[in-house]
Amino acid sequence: MDGGCALLTTPSAYRVARVEGRACVTSSGPADLSVVYEARAFTADVELRWVESGYAVLLTEDASLLPESFGEAVDPLPAIGTMDAGYLVWGSVTASDAGWTSLASARVGTLTVPMASEPRADRVRLVAREYVVADPGHGNAYVAEERLISFEPYAAEGAA
Repeated sequence: MDGGCALLTTPSAYRVARVEGRACVTSSGPADLSVVYEARAFTADVELRWVESGYAVLLTEDASLLPESFGEAVDPLPAIGTMDAGYLVWGSVTASDAGWTSLASARVGTLTVPMASEPRADRVRLVAREYVVADPGHGNAYVAEERLISFEPYAAEGAA
């Protein structure tokens, strides 16, 4: 997960961090993981979901990325297709420095997210992949799972 992003939920705050080795680092320094009760860490190839009760799951399309020591395997999702999705992150870009981009809005305040390159747009979105499954009983298709991938610059279509 080194170099990936992490969404960390604590009782008093929601943090966005970069994974560095076995640690998570925010733009202001190391994140205190002792108070985190839920985490989603992700790269372009894999997502780790963890909750304080000890439950963890690793999502990937490449089975060779699954560690042997991770525990019991879950049956692969019988997806009939995938869809790319994007979630607009609150705020507009106010600064970009040393792999971090700051976003600000009057409603939410300031949020800093890790981005490999300086955004060339005034917004940022969280990229995800949705996995579509067809129900064997009635054939209806639905999104059964989603995997986070990265943060990327975003410009609305037609924006100058």
